[in-house]
Amino acid sequence: MRITFYGGAGGVTGSKHLVEMGGLKILLDCGFFQGHRKEARELNMKLPFDPVSIDAVVLSHAHLDHCGMLPMMAKGGFKGNVYATAGTRDVAEWIMKDAAHVQMQDAEHLRRQKSVGSALAEPFYTFDDIEEVLSRFIEVPYVRNMGEWFEMQGSVGGRQTPSSDGVSRTDVRLKFYDAGHILGSAVTVLEAPVDRTRNECLVYTGDLGRRGAPLIPDPEYVHESADVLLLESTYGDRVHADFARAKERLKLIILETLAKQGKLIVPAFALGRTQELLYLLHRLTDEKEIPRIPIFVDSPLADRITEVYKNHTDDFDNETWDEFGARGDEPLVFRNLTLVKTVEESKQLNDMPGPFLVIAGSGMCEHGRIQHHLTRAISDPRNTVLITGFQAVDTLGRRLVEGERRVRIYDGFYDVRARIEKLNELSAHADRDELLDYAEHVKGVKNIFLVHGEHAQATGLKTLLEERRKEWKVLIPERGEMVEVER
Repeated sequence: MRITFYGGAGGVTGSKHLVEMGGLKILLDCGFFQGHRKEARELNMKLPFDPVSIDAVVLSHAHLDHCGMLPMMAKGGFKGNVYATAGTRDVAEWIMKDAAHVQMQDAEHLRRQKSVGSALAEPFYTFDDIEEVLSRFIEVPYVRNMGEWFEMQGSVGGRQTPSSDGVSRTDVRLKFYDAGHILGSAVTVLEAPVDRTRNECLVYTGDLGRRGAPLIPDPEYVHESADVLLLESTYGDRVHADFARAKERLKLIILETLAKQGKLIVPAFALGRTQELLYLLHRLTDEKEIPRIPIFVDSPLADRITEVYKNHTDDFDNETWDEFGARGDEPLVFRNLTLVKTVEESKQLNDMPGPFLVIAGSGMCEHGRIQHHLTRAISDPRNTVLITGFQAVDTLGRRLVEGERRVRIYDGFYDVRARIEKLNELSAHADRDELLDYAEHVKGVKNIFLVHGEHAQATGLKTLLEERRKEWKVLIPERGEMVEVER
């Protein structure tokens, strides 16, 4: 087995892990790099490998940093299948289309700048590229719905590699377990024959969720023995507070902002975080913990993805069914919630007096309607900006969390006088203890590669893993590094 870490290594974005096993070249995820705009654009302009050489893609989930460059595969001539759950496929469609729309806007902005070259002023891919890659999706159920392996094939129907021991190395077998991160997220298990008596097995967590999260079931442990574990490490050096505290803190932040007649501005990822917030706000309102204030979701993408969630209620957890299903209620719809549809409706919120709450994208404040709301609200001490997710280095969200008192938004600078709060309890990523626990439940594993984590977090987790089991060989790969796995 050979693994090349093209992204999601040495950092938390751009996940791309190329696995060569069973005679196939299988790409685990194909995500966008996010962060400093110039650097991210340079990294996203071109794939670091020939798409034609890839037999298949396995998509763990539909966040942009895991699926955003799939259309570049189609544009480059990829002819294989993309394996994903039904929920991931439906969400990924809207994530990729939104990314294409943002690219067109960015390209138009760059074209106005005389100093940039023509190549920089073009979108990375088109809607035709998206339709092409969507046509290559193969939907794979979670293992709870189908106990048998799913037989993968290469881009030409299963490439055969000559073998000295007589074993025909063609298709690799696949299973998906629920990763508990967002709708459709999956832990991937790949298995292929080594010789007549042995198989090799790889487990890839993708982004691993937390126990007790709203809406989504808890992560499932894999049942297979594995040679290799690719384990995310986003929060590998810290422990999250309990989700129950998130609901209480959200209530207090809302009440404190209401007391000042202020506005609560919530940058949130359209996928996952927005739906979790709606669930909690619905519960707080129904339980009369907060007044029935106006709540707006100002994100066309979040609106579309929430509709996808409604179409996949079978993937909700039992708590959600117990809380809302028994009374025939919908968890993501309530009376004082307004979905903002048009740009004009969004602009009207800028002149609307508080108190009210608005959820808008993007989650790291780098683009989208949230920037308009911040320009009008961030210098007013009555208002609160509530950060609810991970903020990558060099993003506006990260600068706000780190306490910068003057920030640039668009082409202007704004004094930060609004209260900045961070709701860490809502993280959809497993924490240190949950990651250690998951590794303990992967039977037989000896090689662990820590991906999707900044250096400090991955290093902290590596130390703990090595202390936990002396037989574990733990590595933190860098972007572009290739590893031959020793058995």
